[in-house]
Amino acid sequence: MMCVKTLQLPASLDLGNAQDWKERLIAALTLNPVLKVDGSETSHVTTPGIQLLLAAAESAKSKGGKLELMNPSPALEAAFDDLGLTNALREWGAAHA
Repeated sequence: MMCVKTLQLPASLDLGNAQDWKERLIAALTLNPVLKVDGSETSHVTTPGIQLLLAAAESAKSKGGKLELMNPSPALEAAFDDLGLTNALREWGAAHA
């Protein structure tokens, strides 16, 4: 039986905590091939945070699972936009809605 777990992203997702969150995401994906991450409370995000989310999504996909980004905050949307990844965020949201 597959259990879908939801993980709340932190208020700040940046280089300072990216390694910690990488380990959390890896552990969560190991236990739950389908993992939902809620970005509604993330008010500060930098490029390493976005890279972390994209890498976790690719890792999950390669193992037959998926990472679903739910409720991206305005800060997350802006960070994706700043990196030219607005379409990727839209597709990700549409694919996982």
